[in-house]
Amino acid sequence: MTDEDKKFTAWHEAGHALVNVMLKHTHPLHKVTIIPRGQALGATMYLPKDDVLNRRRKEMLDIIAVTMAGRIAEEIVSEDISTGATGDIQHATQLARAMVCQWGMSDTLGMVQYGDNNEYVFLGREMARSKDYSEKTAQEIDHEVKRMIDEAYRRAKEIIDGNRDKLEMIANCLLEYETLEGFQVEEIVRTGKFTPPPPTPDVTPPTGAQAATPLPEVIKPLPPKINPGLGSPAPATA
Repeated sequence: MTDEDKKFTAWHEAGHALVNVMLKHTHPLHKVTIIPRGQALGATMYLPKDDVLNRRRKEMLDIIAVTMAGRIAEEIVSEDISTGATGDIQHATQLARAMVCQWGMSDTLGMVQYGDNNEYVFLGREMARSKDYSEKTAQEIDHEVKRMIDEAYRRAKEIIDGNRDKLEMIANCLLEYETLEGFQVEEIVRTGKFTPPPPTPDVTPPTGAQAATPLPEVIKPLPPKINPGLGSPAPATA
């Protein structure tokens, strides 16, 4: 990853993290990182407090706003747009369409299911959408999906524009540390300050065990001392 890509990724993920913390109906932020994983250059992770058994409209709308925030923040620093938001756009569109067509969360189209669960059918090499509603209704669905996404985009942009200093601080901290815990991002958002993580202690790596138990050193006895009073031995005579 080039330094420029790393910078844009930091701002992108900072946008997700900032809006997630600022909105009321999102799951708590768990961690945000700019360490690449597979095709993703970064990731913003959320962790529900409890098991998710049911989902509400306000939560869905806030999730879409968080999804839009990455593109908004990245555009601020790059003055351009990139393909980095492809997955975000796809996720937001699928979520908004499910709200309209499956979950009855659109006041305009009401509590009606449009289409079945097998939304796509294969016809030879072509893939066509099976519809049990009129073309006029299809246009209304598309309009409602776009309205939800546009409204979420507007909300996310208002939050980012009003907290530009905090967005920049989160991005800079990501560039320096690469990974931030959720509570660290919350500290920046709530107080405008950042407490650096403690330095990693310098621990000497353990050495391997000895192959065998060493034997005790054997101390050799010293030779006996000769009494100097006896003198030198006499030479042998024939």
